[in-house]
Amino acid sequence: MDKPAFGVFEGGGIKGIALAGAAAAVLDSGYRFERVAGTSAGALAASLIAADYTADELRRQVAKINWPSLLDGVPGIRIPYIGKHIAFLRGGGLYHGAALQRVWGRLLAEKGVHTFGDLPAGKLRIVTVDLTHERGVVLPDGLEEYGIDASRFPIARAVRMSSAVPFVFKPVELQNRFTGDISLMADGALGSKFPVELVDQRSETPVFGFRPVDTDDAHRHNDIRGPASLAGAVMTTGMSARETLPRGRFESVLQILVPSRRDSLDFNLNRREALEMFDEGYETGFRFLAEAELLTT
Repeated sequence: MDKPAFGVFEGGGIKGIALAGAAAAVLDSGYRFERVAGTSAGALAASLIAADYTADELRRQVAKINWPSLLDGVPGIRIPYIGKHIAFLRGGGLYHGAALQRVWGRLLAEKGVHTFGDLPAGKLRIVTVDLTHERGVVLPDGLEEYGIDASRFPIARAVRMSSAVPFVFKPVELQNRFTGDISLMADGALGSKFPVELVDQRSETPVFGFRPVDTDDAHRHNDIRGPASLAGAVMTTGMSARETLPRGRFESVLQILVPSRRDSLDFNLNRREALEMFDEGYETGFRFLAEAELLTT
């Protein structure tokens, strides 16, 4: 019988593929995730885990997804030299995020999951931020404050909100049913990059934390020539800095640090490269479990 566990997934852009691989190793080692929480790219992985994807199914889906297509550029982005500047100034982001929501909606639907109401209460919690009101929001819990029925709210839309990296993806609009006001929702990592506070660390259930680690020791240089490149540098630096600065201890959390050399926002990878990332994450997860003597099978 599988042993219950909780999972917490940090953000990291495309590195979320490796985090999913590490989680697959935990699944294959005899654990089942009763509760998961995620922010930004971590929300992508957490949502599939909550939908009861198996390790093998996760790997197959990673191979099937057209990762470059998730960057659905806003109008004008392809204009030579000035396209990204125009897109950034007009819409607050280079990419819509609709493609990501559509793909994740399909993945969840394959497991019969569409809204938060399709999952047991508390099984999945996702972090986003309300830019309009300068506050963090936990989904689905926080939807009540907006007059929204959480049980009918699409999980794929929540994932899109949490993954909407400012200046890269456009913020996602959320209307308050009480007031009619529109809030702009964005990257959950702005509020909580590693949301361990969303799972009960006092219980005897082990808490696995999945966190990306930058293994590229080479000096990075951003060629900043305008508002679009500056915005991109701000966000990639924010992601990389989180991976290179000292980590919190979180003594009750079993932290699996997953290495990756790929830039967080580099979605230009093919099937082979995606599988390599997943498999590297899997190997890291399995090695962690073996060294910690946590294998149950």
